[in-house]
Amino acid sequence: MEPRSSKAQLRSRIRSARASRPRSSVGVAASAWDVIRAKPVRSLLGYAALPGEPNLDPALDRFLATGGIVYLPVVTDVGAPLLFGRVTGAMAGLEPQGRWGIREPQEGGGLLTPAQLLSSEVGLDLVFVPALGFGTGGARLGNGGGFYDRTFGPLGAAPLAKGPRVLGVCFPEELELPGLVAEDWDLRIPAAVTERGLHTFDDS
Repeated sequence: MEPRSSKAQLRSRIRSARASRPRSSVGVAASAWDVIRAKPVRSLLGYAALPGEPNLDPALDRFLATGGIVYLPVVTDVGAPLLFGRVTGAMAGLEPQGRWGIREPQEGGGLLTPAQLLSSEVGLDLVFVPALGFGTGGARLGNGGGFYDRTFGPLGAAPLAKGPRVLGVCFPEELELPGLVAEDWDLRIPAAVTERGLHTFDDS
């Protein structure tokens, strides 16, 4: 089994592989749209892809055009849980913000805490979580900042044990990464979306 300390090397390898991939990830967005339209979804949490990440923009824009409500993560402080803002226009209109250059909604409409996002008033139906890959049982390899674990993990501000459907997003070759295991505080993901559709993880 690969040592847990090798996560940094695994991240480096996956980022290098992503850099050589074609820019388009239309297939991932198409798979995400299939999930959205399969069951009634009123509101969802997406993400604004960084370069090299699977890009959900086409699916999110299509959902917005049907009257759906989309929220995106907002990074406020290193070491703090994520906050969330509502998208009020096309994804392409969002401006990169902060030290990582992540596209985020404007704060004019007010930001939601994790608990508020998961409240019955918001009625969130679906959560898309980006990742560099997944291991056995849905162990997630993130970018190393711990934001999703700190927000939605078992010890996070608003654990996702019950509530909206949660799906990871990655490329097919990033599934079932050998040696990747989840710590007690890590967010586990039950299934992931790739260009090839929905992949469900074993519970082990």
